[in-house]
Amino acid sequence: MTRYALRTAATGVLIIFGAATLVFFIMRAAPGDQALVLLGPDATAAEVAAARTRLGLDQPLPVQYWHYLTQLVTLDFGESYRFGQPAVELVLSRLPASVELTLTATVIAMAGVVLGALAGAYRGRWIDRGISGFALTLYSMPPFWIGIMLILVMALQLRLLPSAGVGTPAHIVLPALTLAAPFTALLTRITRSSVADTMAEPYVQRAYAKGLSTREVVTGHVVRNAATPVVTVGALHVSTLLGGAVIVESVFTWPGLGSLLVTAVTNRDYSIVQAAVLLIAVIVVCCNVAADLIAARLDPRVRLGAKA
Repeated sequence: MTRYALRTAATGVLIIFGAATLVFFIMRAAPGDQALVLLGPDATAAEVAAARTRLGLDQPLPVQYWHYLTQLVTLDFGESYRFGQPAVELVLSRLPASVELTLTATVIAMAGVVLGALAGAYRGRWIDRGISGFALTLYSMPPFWIGIMLILVMALQLRLLPSAGVGTPAHIVLPALTLAAPFTALLTRITRSSVADTMAEPYVQRAYAKGLSTREVVTGHVVRNAATPVVTVGALHVSTLLGGAVIVESVFTWPGLGSLLVTAVTNRDYSIVQAAVLLIAVIVVCCNVAADLIAARLDPRVRLGAKA
């Protein structure tokens, strides 16, 4: 198990390095000039050249990349030219709001596990058809459309919840529901499929033959064996919620990492983008490593397969 964990962690470090390198070259290859965005369209050529020198953009790309790697090692990405603050501090200051939104959405999405377990336990019956239809419908809806509909109905029509901003627990309800919607549908479908497949195993049929009820069979025999794909997919998707919150945070004016990243990309604020992407990559990799280790703990065949 220790060797498997070390191998998984080493792979994660390589992925983080790859993501950090990729964002460096993508930002430099994108059209536009950071110095011109900083100074505005009325800047003279001399002013733009001076700004490029100050920002280090006049140096060859390999030199810029080397400086970027040294920043990566020391976690010092410089200051944001737009906000006038150190990039790392600014990114970390926005992280708690995104984490709060992501965790709230994850808690809401756990309802999908219950719904999927019910659908899988009663496969082919009316409850299975109803839950599966609901999950498919929910999964097909774009998150931004769900957010807009929630604002129109819950905030503007019924006036039950605020439409945007922060300040009270009520402010997080609509963005969390919007972010949780596709995750709930995904967990419902994955859990339903896993439970239904496990219910067809011979040992489950023997449990029924002993006179156990469906509830006893599911809780005592099915849950643990059906949990591996659910835990794996769930943990992987939790990490994507943080990146997927970009649209939701923009719709609801939520002051998290996603809205900061959108502003930084629009203004070509390299320091913010690089620090934010690195942080998101670390979180994603940590979630993936945790998912692999949990799956290996739940099912020894996972780590035995890794040795093969």
